[in-house]
Amino acid sequence: MTNELPVLVGIDGSRDGLIALTWATAYAALHQAPLHAVYVLDDEREVGGGPPPVGADDGTEVLGDALEELDRLGFRDASLEVRHGHPAQTLLELSEQSIAMVVGRRGMGGFAELVLGSTSQACTALATKVPLVVVPDTWDPAGPAHQRIVVGVDGSVEGQDALRFAFELAAATGAEILGVHATEVREKYPDPGKWFDPTRQPWIETSDELLTQALEGWTAKYPDVAVQQRGVADHPVLVLARESQDADLVVVGGLGRTAFSELRMGSVARGLLHHSHCPVAVVHHPEL
Repeated sequence: MTNELPVLVGIDGSRDGLIALTWATAYAALHQAPLHAVYVLDDEREVGGGPPPVGADDGTEVLGDALEELDRLGFRDASLEVRHGHPAQTLLELSEQSIAMVVGRRGMGGFAELVLGSTSQACTALATKVPLVVVPDTWDPAGPAHQRIVVGVDGSVEGQDALRFAFELAAATGAEILGVHATEVREKYPDPGKWFDPTRQPWIETSDELLTQALEGWTAKYPDVAVQQRGVADHPVLVLARESQDADLVVVGGLGRTAFSELRMGSVARGLLHHSHCPVAVVHHPEL
């Protein structure tokens, strides 16, 4: 079925912006949707008054690079535009008339990792209407597909939204689903030496039960999608980041927000923005 609403992608002239454009183009083609690529000139970064300096950025070069990439990909159903304003806020407003929003993530290390970067983090914290996909610059568009979608499962309502997104995409692409539930053992269980049976690992039983309950409705709805499940005793970010090395996409849930604060963004989503080797989809559940 053809979608009238587009896939929105933020571009900025960087390599990671073009990589995000490539991912968004494939997603748009899969959903028979148009593509809307937007370059936002941040007015808050303008210094001083008066006329703009000679050679000031008007977006022409950025749009030109994007057009070249779209031509290389053979994608024709695309619109490109330049907007003025705060990049994250502008993209969030535009996302309300889209089926998904895609942004890039530059490689980060050292001090840069502490401050993460503006647009992808703010969008992840705020987006409430549509799935948001953050594409790392380590993702290789020309690399072989793993045909695997990893989804973090925590038993919450937000997690069900993430599962719906993952299963729909897996059914459309022929990928398998790996449902992962990670338990931080030290926070939930006493020292093993105090158990009646020290060889027993109760968190594995709990994880398996939670995964089975969370996945059973979706496996019934999508019987042709191959599904695996894995309960692991470790930090969720570490587990999902490891699994991302052999995945095409990691999907996690998120809670819709109306005002940005780093503390309000889910810690798993925030950690994955730093450490995932493949694109991450954050599927938000609007607050009631």
